[in-house]
Amino acid sequence: MANSIRPIVLALIRRPVDGALLVTGHGIGTDDPRVRPLGGGIEFGESARTALDREITEELGITVASATLLGVFENLFTADGETGHEIVFAFDTDVHDSPVDRDRFPVLDAPHEIAFWWHPSDTTARLVPAELGQYIQETPR
Repeated sequence: MANSIRPIVLALIRRPVDGALLVTGHGIGTDDPRVRPLGGGIEFGESARTALDREITEELGITVASATLLGVFENLFTADGETGHEIVFAFDTDVHDSPVDRDRFPVLDAPHEIAFWWHPSDTTARLVPAELGQYIQETPR
């Protein structure tokens, strides 16, 4: 992680049947397992909403049907021994051709990562950034 502030977008994509959140795992198999919604960096000159569309297409090969900005917050953290600083744009996101029929699938632009449906009661992995907890509910939408 660089010594700079990184603006990012995160897509809160929920499975309609149970409200589970689409995430990737980090630190799984360590003492600090955590999950994070899909998304990524906002490029210079790009709006947060445009970055959301680009990231979901790059990661899942599908398009965003609709997105509502839930909030913007600062995230200062240490992960894997490094300090990070992000400005997070969190979007409630619906997608076309939702991958609800599979439990796990590859992230197209990061083949070493797997996306999966996560529900807080299903695992001990914690949601990061923690501030996202205020935007998700354990019940279906």
